Formats: sequence, structure tokens, C-alpha cells
Amino acid sequence: MRIVLFKGQSQYGSLRLHIDQLAAAFTAMGHEAIVIDLAAPDGVARLNAALSRHVQFFYALNSMGVDLRVGDQTLFDAVDSVFITLHVDHPVHLWPRLETKMDRRFVVSFLDETHVKLTRDCFPPGHFAALSLMPPGANTSIPPAMPDEDTLFRDWAERRDIPLLFTGTYRGTPQRGWHGAERNFVTTLFDDAADLALSQDTLALEDAIDQVLAARDTSLSPAARTQLICKSREVYQYVEAYRRHQMLATLNAAGVPLVVYGKGWENRPFPAFDWRGEGSFEETLRLLRRTRLVLNSNNNFVAGGHERVFAAQINGAAVVSDTSRYYDRHYADGRDMLFYRWTALDALLTRIEAALADPGGLAAVAQAGFRQATTHHTWDVRARHILDLFAAVNILTR
Repeated sequence: MRIVLFKGQSQYGSLRLHIDQLAAAFTAMGHEAIVIDLAAPDGVARLNAALSRHVQFFYALNSMGVDLRVGDQTLFDAVDSVFITLHVDHPVHLWPRLETKMDRRFVVSFLDETHVKLTRDCFPPGHFAALSLMPPGANTSIPPAMPDEDTLFRDWAERRDIPLLFTGTYRGTPQRGWHGAERNFVTTLFDDAADLALSQDTLALEDAIDQVLAARDTSLSPAARTQLICKSREVYQYVEAYRRHQMLATLNAAGVPLVVYGKGWENRPFPAFDWRGEGSFEETLRLLRRTRLVLNSNNNFVAGGHERVFAAQINGAAVVSDTSRYYDRHYADGRDMLFYRWTALDALLTRIEAALADPGGLAAVAQAGFRQATTHHTWDVRARHILDLFAAVNILTR
């Protein structure tokens, strides 16, 4: 089977690395995986060369390349192929790409089950050939190679000189960007929805919006609700930024010496932390082999999984993360991951201190997490899921 995978720009290079590791998984299965860098000067030329023979399906992250056209058709309709994508951000951030119309060829996966539900509810039947839940795979080394468990956990504590690591962007003090000069029904509704979402551990913002509407005895048509959701992008950004800020502020106030890599830390907003530069995703993979405990903020994915968790686990680090309905189904707290909850954020400090004070117990959590990741979250597993989606679409829509 011939598969074309698109890649382009991404912060820290994470999405580019996802594509490379997924391509390696397809190749190992005997398929011809052709990676086209749409940001490269020769990207179009390489794409044209790849189209000299039939391509069964195209794959991208965040629907990159979905806007490619041949005349008045999408490229994928024109060449009789399928376009499959994984959206690693909330649908509201990439809504115009989801609106692309194809002839039964558009397959979209999301890393959160609430994203699947929202998209299914807001688009007409038949707009997508299929929707699915699929968190990102676990990135290993470059080039990808599965770590050896015995080697990874031999003298585990002695070989890991970073006690606690966080990699990610600091977005600053959260602001309610939807506030303007005029206070009206929509802005006050967004206020109430943000407050309601933040008062619970795993309530999706669109569900909070629905609950606020119901409390106001207001019922919107499906089209009006979709329009309202599309206008709420700044609210999603606020809720995500607020949670990350509160988590970091809590640890800073307690003087936790968190090692940090990422953007937005240049002015040292949290003096207790040891910021070591912007870093890259490739560098992060090396750091994970030196880390005992990785701190995760799940980017407000209340029913999904974040790449940071699976990459940490497959590289032998333990993880402490805010919970999600996805993690609750697949992980046991204290066995293969450690959890904290937004409604009890003060307990995070105690959880971290206890974990780091017991390196033997923490190593056991890391090893159990490693086994979970190698069994369920490799890019080989994700590649098989993608191939199953393609097979299902071929059977059901041809």
C-alpha cells in the first residue's frame, strides 16, 4: 500500500516527529510510506512525483494539506484517495479545516472523546466518512527504536538526575479575552461556562455552555449552538491557560524545584523553577531518559490523552497528571500513573513529595506505565488503527 504523509511547521517539532515515527511504523509493516514536507521548497514537486502512481490514502495531523485542490475538487477526490487526519487540538481551533467537503473521503480522529462527540453533533450526517478516538502515539528515540525494559530500569533512580520535569509553554497570566466594552448575553454566558468548567475535573467546555444555557432557560437551534461554540475559542484558551497557571503557581509558592523547558519562561515568572531553555521535542526525548517524574497538564483534554504522558512512559519516566475520563478507564492511580485533580490542587504538592521520597515505589509506577505504553500506545498500535479506519471506509463507502 502507498501512503503519503504530510508534515509542516509545528511548535518544538513535535508534530513533525509524530509523522516521522508513524511513517517508520508503516514502513516496518511493509507499506510504502512517503513523507512530504509541505513547508519545504520542493514540497510540491515531491508531491507531484508521489502522485505518479496511485496513493491509497493521505495522512496528516490537524488536517494539514486538506486545502490542496485540483481545479474545483479537493486533491483527494481528484486522485480517488482518502484523507485521514488526527486533530491534536480542540476542534474549535481548526473549524474551517473540518468544514472541507469531500466525496466520502474525509476521516478524522481526535485525542479526546468529547472532541469526537462535538464534531459529530455539529456537522451533517455524511460530512465525514468516519470519526474516531485516537490519542497520539508514544515517541521513542530518533530514529525510533523500542527501549529495552531491562536496560531502561536497571539502576533506575541512580541514572535519572532530573527529579521532576515539565516541558511546555507558559502562556502568561490567563485573560478573559472575550471581554470587551459591552457586556451582553454571550460574554456573560462565556463567563459562567468558564467558571463552571473550572469548578469540575472533567467537564468539557461545550457541555458547560449547554448547562449554562439550560440554567438560563434558553434553547438554541443546532446551527445557533454550533455558531456559539465556534465563537468560544478564547474561552477554551482561557480555561486551558488558567489551569496550567494555577498548577504552576501552586508549586512555585511551595518552592518546588521544577525543571522546566519551553517557551514563555524568559522573564522567570516562577522563581522557584529551574528553566533551562526553550528546548525541542527531540531534546525532550533525551531528557525523559534522565527524569524520574514528569509533570503533565492535560491541555484541558478532559476525556483524552496527551502525547507528553505516553512519551514519558515509553522512555521510562513516571507521570503525575491531572485526570481525564480516558485515563480513568485505562490507568490505575498509584499503579501505572499518579493523578491529581483540579478541584483538589493543593494535594498535588503532597503527591509529588511522597513520590520523590520513595524512588523504589516510583520506579515501580514508571515500569508499569512503560508496559502500558509499549502495549497500547506505540505508533505501531496507532498505525494499525489507521489502517483499520482505511479498510472500514473502503468497505462502507465504495
